[in-house]
Amino acid sequence: MSASKGSVWKKYLIFISFFCGALYFLEMRYSFFRLREVEITPGNVMPEEVIWQALPRKAMNFWPYLLFNRDVFVERVTNFYPVSMKLSFSGWGKYKLTVEPLDIFLSVSWNSKFWLLSFDGMIWQANLPAALMVKGMKYPTRPTLVWDSQLPVPIYAGGRKGDIYTSALPMEKIQRWYDTIGKIRWHKSIYQIIAGRMEGRRVVRILLGGEGRISGEILMKDDASDWLSVAAALENIYPSASGGIPAGLIVNAIYTDAKMTVFEKGHM
Repeated sequence: MSASKGSVWKKYLIFISFFCGALYFLEMRYSFFRLREVEITPGNVMPEEVIWQALPRKAMNFWPYLLFNRDVFVERVTNFYPVSMKLSFSGWGKYKLTVEPLDIFLSVSWNSKFWLLSFDGMIWQANLPAALMVKGMKYPTRPTLVWDSQLPVPIYAGGRKGDIYTSALPMEKIQRWYDTIGKIRWHKSIYQIIAGRMEGRRVVRILLGGEGRISGEILMKDDASDWLSVAAALENIYPSASGGIPAGLIVNAIYTDAKMTVFEKGHM
């Protein structure tokens, strides 16, 4: 190395040493890198102490640490509470944190427990204590989905490590089911939807009535493309039935040739 190059490197080292020393002085005297503020909006969704406890300790003394480890911080909360969080930089040592409750799509019965399923495909037990601490959650009024034990497990085995799981349910198909029944004239008579198997094929059982008083049942293919035509046919056959079909009947509409069979309960 020539003398001129060595001189340049010495200047760089002196400058870096001076710069690091200046930063150290500023930190010691003015807490230059201390975390100054995390603005939580809205501020009433969940207790702030939960969020502060989830903050990495290193971020308290060196705020850029949080910027590069935001995913770890967010997952410390969202793995256990049904919320979504977005962290953004808002100034030197300052962040803005947006916290929103998950938007619930359905209640799901599976494995002898009730679960809540969000529109973005997250699922958690309905009686989760941590969920009681989240404000502003809107619970669904749609008929409950019963997921039969014969079907694949509705939770990804390698999902999140916590109480909030990633759902393995076919969300697009299920949304089509509920969008379709919402267009049926007697949709308010639908109490429950059961997804299961029958004769080796996937079927959907639509239960009519209410808890403890199931008045009828309609078996459909799990493809909702012909559900409206089946509903229209039933309205023509039973025009005076306010609940789609007369009480005590079971309609089997899972055949591929568009034919239906009708049975009385206990005679199918």
